[in-house]
Amino acid sequence: MALTSIGGGYALIADRRLALLVDGCDDDELAFVMSQVIGQPERQEAIKWAIEQRQFGEAA
Repeated sequence: MALTSIGGGYALIADRRLALLVDGCDDDELAFVMSQVIGQPERQEAIKWAIEQRQFGEAA
């Protein structure tokens, strides 16, 4: 949600790869959001799980 609040987006693509859409995001805000995810495999997995739940119409 932090990424979308600064104007970004996300998608799960083939093989559960996470794509982050950041065009137009403020650099400082983006750096803060990314610092919460980069190098944090457990957080990356949690994000993927939440996206999958939304795609299947379940509450995350």
